[in-house]
Amino acid sequence: MKNTLRIATVTALALVIGLSSAKADVSVWRDPMTKMTVSYADTWQRANNQNPGDMLTVRAPGDNEFAECKVNILDDGRFKIYPVRNSAAIQRLYYSKDYWEQYLAQYNNVVIHEGTDNNGLGRGFASMASVSYETVKGAKMKKRAIGFATLYRNKAYTVECSAQEAAYHKWHDKFLNFVKAVNFHQGTNFAISGYYRDFLGDKTLKVRGSHVFEDTYH
Repeated sequence: MKNTLRIATVTALALVIGLSSAKADVSVWRDPMTKMTVSYADTWQRANNQNPGDMLTVRAPGDNEFAECKVNILDDGRFKIYPVRNSAAIQRLYYSKDYWEQYLAQYNNVVIHEGTDNNGLGRGFASMASVSYETVKGAKMKKRAIGFATLYRNKAYTVECSAQEAAYHKWHDKFLNFVKAVNFHQGTNFAISGYYRDFLGDKTLKVRGSHVFEDTYH
């Protein structure tokens, strides 16, 4: 009986130790103005922001891989008068191909490999762009990146994650986890934008166009 109890105790202790070591620690960043939050592994380190609107830049560990994610937030009050039900249409018209061409102008030799609309970032409709480019600031290199952009409560949010081109495949899933961890402050007075049905549940018909950003949705 004593041997059985001892084995059970050792086994339970081993399980506790195993679970403890498997637990990953995370850091949570919160923008004091918009109250947006995002979480990431605490092995990632904060770095200096480089561009107007950059609010957070975090870099992952790894030699010569230069993996990083950044959050850019800018004011955009052009659509204040529109109800929430127009959010998807606004994204497709104003936060799609033209937006990414403007955003990516900060880099050299940009190639857009894939672009799609009607994705999600936080609580907003978002476009996604998979791109490669050559950096201008800091260490000069060719990078591969994935980015998401949305308009939410009169703020333009862009999240971009990138790595040295040859190492990008190693970080792709971790980049998507960073994007999924983005959360927007919902607010308390929904009457500001109106009370509407759950349009996020609508099914969308996609018709492919000749360009990755020329697809149409009905």
